[in-house]
Amino acid sequence: MMMGVERFKKGFETWIYPFARLTDHIASAVLFLLMALTITDVFLRKVFSRSILGTVEVSEFMLLIIIFFSLARTEALNGHVKVDLVMSRLGPRIQGIVDMVTQGVCCVLSVLITWSSLVYSEKMREAGEVSQDLWLPIYPFIYVVALGCALLSLTLMVKFLQSLVKAIEP
Repeated sequence: MMMGVERFKKGFETWIYPFARLTDHIASAVLFLLMALTITDVFLRKVFSRSILGTVEVSEFMLLIIIFFSLARTEALNGHVKVDLVMSRLGPRIQGIVDMVTQGVCCVLSVLITWSSLVYSEKMREAGEVSQDLWLPIYPFIYVVALGCALLSLTLMVKFLQSLVKAIEP
């Protein structure tokens, strides 16, 4: 059983982690574009007293991409906040069990967020909801949320399997 879990985990890692790295690179590029847009908007406002129409809307949509496309990579690199004060005093097997429970619960919650985002996005698409100033359709950005959470769910599944192996090992 241990070898099956290990093989399954390795298979997941080989395609999830590179995809997480790709979405993180996209988030980094969008962050650069957000910075350029903000600088340009502030410059135009201060120098020419003119602002770029829809800067706030576009910034909001860009922030969605930045946040949700970087979640999985951050989880893969153990970059999320983790309180280690109590855990460091426990044995490796207990740490594995606690990590397994934590990763499992987070994975389930992330799957629920993915599912509800997909349902909500479909409702927004059917309703034809658009942004206020630029009239951009909103549903593609909710799909970004769903994709980011789905990738986070898969990354959490890999971490769950790693914790499972750690908890089972003698």
